[in-house]
Amino acid sequence: MSRIEASVPSFWFSTPSEQGLIPCVDSVGDALRFAADLGSDDLVVLDLDQGHFIDCNRSAHERLGYERDHFLTLDPAAILAEEGLSDDLMQDQLRLMRQQPRGSFATRHRARSGTCRDVSVRYQVLDLRGRLVALVTHRDCADLDTALRESSRLGFLLQEAERLTHVGSWELNHRTGELLWSKEAHSIFNTAPELTVPSYEVFLTKVHPEDRSLVDATFQEAFRSGRAYRIEHRLLLAHGLRKVVLERGHTTLGDDGEPLFTVGTVQDISEQHEIQQRLERIAFVDPLTSLPNKAATIRQLARLLRTADKEHSIALINLDLDNFQSINNSLGHAIGNQVLQASGTCLRHLMRPDDWLARVGSDEFILLRPMAMADRVEALQWAEDIRRSLGNTPGMGTGLAVQPSASLGVALAPDHGLDPDTLLRCANTALMEAKKHGKNQLRLYTPEISLQLRERLELELSLARAIDREQLRLYYQPQIDRGGSRIAGAEALLRWRDQRGRMVSPSVFIPLAEKTGQIHSIGLWVIEEACRQLRAWHTQGLRPGKVAINISALQLGAQHPSLAELLAGALQSYDLVPQNLELEITETALLNDPARAGEQLRQLAESGFSLAIDDFGTGYSSLAMLHSLPLDKLKIDRFFVDRLVNDDANQAIVKATIVMAKELGLMTLAEGVETREQLQMLQNLGCDQFQGHLLGRPMDADAFGTLLRGGIAA
Repeated sequence: MSRIEASVPSFWFSTPSEQGLIPCVDSVGDALRFAADLGSDDLVVLDLDQGHFIDCNRSAHERLGYERDHFLTLDPAAILAEEGLSDDLMQDQLRLMRQQPRGSFATRHRARSGTCRDVSVRYQVLDLRGRLVALVTHRDCADLDTALRESSRLGFLLQEAERLTHVGSWELNHRTGELLWSKEAHSIFNTAPELTVPSYEVFLTKVHPEDRSLVDATFQEAFRSGRAYRIEHRLLLAHGLRKVVLERGHTTLGDDGEPLFTVGTVQDISEQHEIQQRLERIAFVDPLTSLPNKAATIRQLARLLRTADKEHSIALINLDLDNFQSINNSLGHAIGNQVLQASGTCLRHLMRPDDWLARVGSDEFILLRPMAMADRVEALQWAEDIRRSLGNTPGMGTGLAVQPSASLGVALAPDHGLDPDTLLRCANTALMEAKKHGKNQLRLYTPEISLQLRERLELELSLARAIDREQLRLYYQPQIDRGGSRIAGAEALLRWRDQRGRMVSPSVFIPLAEKTGQIHSIGLWVIEEACRQLRAWHTQGLRPGKVAINISALQLGAQHPSLAELLAGALQSYDLVPQNLELEITETALLNDPARAGEQLRQLAESGFSLAIDDFGTGYSSLAMLHSLPLDKLKIDRFFVDRLVNDDANQAIVKATIVMAKELGLMTLAEGVETREQLQMLQNLGCDQFQGHLLGRPMDADAFGTLLRGGIAA
């Protein structure tokens, strides 16, 4: 063994795979291009035959403290540190280079200043037009140690970064099948590096069985195409340990299109996945009933609608509990919450495995059922079963003392819509139609319902503008005294002619105004218009008696401002007194909130207003309530007047009403007097005043003024 071979570790020598033919070059410049392969800062070109330097780079001579020209004149042995052995050692090195055209070894160099350093030498022998030269690099071992330490430190940092972020790395060699896992990858897959030899097959065994085929298909496609991939999937590890991971990777393909290797990462996102699931539960689950909410329902409905056609239909039920607000108000929210939970439980028991149930509002539920086809009969039967079951399950199976019924609206896809918004809107429209007809009702959506709803909406919008457009009018129907000839007063009746010139019935627009809250502005307009007209008549010297205006239950219950405040303001504006007006209140208004109504009526009576109860006999008011209220007049409903002549029972009712009123000190007025026979009978029974077409139809203010000037009934 040569002195060089004896003085350096064996791993510095080239391996058989590194040896080969000596490359040929045409110039020293070509030789220098091999420097990139050797990868060093210090580079010299050495003539192997003559044993002297041919060329060098700046780093090679400056590191040893020489000028370039001086360095190139040196015997190469002069830079070796072994005194007395440098010539022999140099010859050994030259001989090694001639025998092994490519290799490496370790030696020591002495700088011009006398300092020595350990260096690693790498070389490549080249044929320069028949002349052997060696391209030699010198690397300071101290720099190499620093680089190794830096590499080790960076490796540690990378390992720590993988541990902290739960991201492992791996590389798969497709030619050999070898799979390398980083330490964190082993940790994620719950394996020990010393016990497990990674392979693609081992990896697949770690994947959750339900995800395995999808993961394998994704990887195989990436291997074939070379496209980067990203996939989330589950792991099922030893002892039932479950994880969710995110895999990313990229495959490098060879010139033949075959995969060479794939580099990827695996990240444990179990914690993020759990957080995401918790957030999803917050975003998509109703916390009270643990049912899906509206957002989840829209998402589910959109998914189902992607496959909806004539052979794949969806039935949607919009279910609303009847009078739920009354339960909350009377029994409290705790009982209301129990009712909602019980309703959800009861509905769950009526569901098939593939049905969907969600709570989407305060007392509103949505039910979905995939169907073979758009079968209206089947959908309605399902809805009817639900309606009947809710109504017939005592306490909804929980022992609650309440038993709310439900109203249901049904819509079908694709017949009624192919997007969630349309289908939900159709079901809601059907629900509104069901509730319009009372409690515990069921309706299937039809285009006619939408048409009616649009008409009601248009009517509502038109009514909101009726005052500004001056479309409202008051008509006045005379009220005649017992003699049948003197005008005792008049009832102000509201009329509305819309923008198309059509007269809209009060039975249509008054309930709509009450429902939308427009009754307050309309009621105020009626009060002010009646007062304005009264002042106009008074100015003309006419005395119409009391003008009666109808008061809604909502007006009676208003607090800011109260009805009394509105009336006082109008009277003051037109220089009138409360005795000029009579306020008509229906029995229904009294029954809705007797205590509040009684308080308001007493306040109005103390202010000087006359109070009449309208449509008496239709609202089931009690004698005790009548006795406790400061009323002045009972108006006998036209229902009883119409049947007065040929119906003995009605005669008895009317007679009893008149007698009762007199006992209570109240006047009586009969509405709807159409014939003289009716008028005669009412006079005989002792009725005080009369109103009806026989005595005068509703008329505008000018016509009523003319009637007043005549002083007699029409």
